[in-house]
Amino acid sequence: MHNSAEPLHGTHVLVTGASGGIGGATAELFAAAGATVYLTDVDDIAGRKRALTLGPHAHYHHLDVTDEADWQAVVTAMEQAGHRLNVLVNSAGTALKATLAQTSLPEFRRMIDQHLVGTFLGLRAAAATMTDGGAIVTISSLRGVLATAELGAYGAAKSGVRALTRVAALELAEQGIRVNSVCPGSITTEITSAPGFAADDMESYVRSIPMQRRGAPEEVAAVIAFLASADSSYVTGIDLLVDGGTAAGVRTPKISTEKA
Repeated sequence: MHNSAEPLHGTHVLVTGASGGIGGATAELFAAAGATVYLTDVDDIAGRKRALTLGPHAHYHHLDVTDEADWQAVVTAMEQAGHRLNVLVNSAGTALKATLAQTSLPEFRRMIDQHLVGTFLGLRAAAATMTDGGAIVTISSLRGVLATAELGAYGAAKSGVRALTRVAALELAEQGIRVNSVCPGSITTEITSAPGFAADDMESYVRSIPMQRRGAPEEVAAVIAFLASADSSYVTGIDLLVDGGTAAGVRTPKISTEKA
């Protein structure tokens, strides 16, 4: 990788879940820095539309992260275009908001497949093609660090992503591949539009965040870019939380002194 302060010409990046949210913001950031970016998603219409806005060095490919053949097809397409993979950002996924008792087995398996199996297949595909080293950034979640009621399946899958990331960092270090995980907290993306979130008191939740606001996808993308750049050349196997301070600890609420 080049120094992050310089244009990333010659860097070939694959971003999953790139039609919007964190993946979309990450693809946009890398493209603006001059990298060749391969945006992938299962939403082909949104993915192609976003790729078109990013210029001639942005390419769209369909990729279901749970499908091994899809991974091979994208990596092969990159190689045939002379774009050997340098950076992989594994950001595809959705959320499921439900108690364990309300979660069906197919729903639980869907969370594991999208987040954990998808990450596993991405790590394996990248390890096979990154013969000159590179960087992999997986997207876990604050919910994979702090247990959260009604996010059991999602949190279990994201916790698994953290574990796979550390194992991959150990196993791929000799190949010159760094592997790190980003754990976003509450970020303003489409993920909270999933069924179950409508009943949440978001105003009270935001007040519980030390920084008193939700994060933006661009703020997570900036952290991903750091972990993919030479600025983090001696960093591998970490979980970097982007959560406004939520995991730092608990603040004791104060009694209001305002008059009614």
